[in-house]
Amino acid sequence: MLELPRLPDLVAYALPIVGLAAVIVALRITAAGRKREKEVLRLSEEAHTIKNDFVALVSHELRTPLTSIAGFADTLVHGWKELPEAEVDEFLNIINVQAVYLGDLVEDVLVIPRLEANRMRFYPELFDLGQLIEDVSAMVFPTGGGKIAEVTLPEGVRVKADKRRVQQTLRNLLENARKYGGDQIMVEGFVMGDQYMVIIADNGPGVPDEETKRVFENFEQVSKGDARESTGIGLGLPIARRLARAMGGDVWYERRFPTGARFCYSLPLKRRVFEGDGRPGEPEALGGAEVDVDDLVANNP
Repeated sequence: MLELPRLPDLVAYALPIVGLAAVIVALRITAAGRKREKEVLRLSEEAHTIKNDFVALVSHELRTPLTSIAGFADTLVHGWKELPEAEVDEFLNIINVQAVYLGDLVEDVLVIPRLEANRMRFYPELFDLGQLIEDVSAMVFPTGGGKIAEVTLPEGVRVKADKRRVQQTLRNLLENARKYGGDQIMVEGFVMGDQYMVIIADNGPGVPDEETKRVFENFEQVSKGDARESTGIGLGLPIARRLARAMGGDVWYERRFPTGARFCYSLPLKRRVFEGDGRPGEPEALGGAEVDVDDLVANNP
């Protein structure tokens, strides 16, 4: 007859095994805890670095326009009566340009957290897209600035969207072309499928292959540091893309042949319903954006 082990013997055998298992579990928990602690510490240090870099970058960008505004304003306060009228006008224009730049910078800084928190509100209105692009182009490429943008947008393109946000998107795309493009900036528009496309192209060096994805990340620039030639805090392209997507469109980069860059900005076309086609009525525009074009424009891409 097989003799079964006694209960005290089973306990004696089991205790070391249970103890070993407990030690292993405890070690694993401790290791996981240390790993989480290291990850939290790493993320904290990374956030601290990003914050410091952001503060330094914004401070650097604010310093130049603020110095210009303060300097020229002080000159006008103390000597505008003795200055020639043309010089007074020049100083006032510089102050105005720098003030607009500061306003754009602040708006770009504020719009990212609003979009990320899904708290961006859009106020659609009807406007002419071609006229808006002409106005933004004149602002980004002022007369005598050394660069111009050639706008070839057909008449009859109307947009129902938040005009201020479309303007902000176009401004950031044109500013990018002004900073990094060559001496030829071209803006054209046409219908493609169910989208209206605005293409901002230049004959500059283009975007390096390793940078094509990163240019749409926050605070990224092709050239960095205080020695960089261009201004900005690396928010223009990320904001342009996020605003476009929030309004039902998109922004992306394409290489231009033989050289240069093409930044494509799309917005959804207004749904056209023909009698007897069996389709439902026009849907509500995504993100408050909707482009309507004349038949001539629609049939001549």
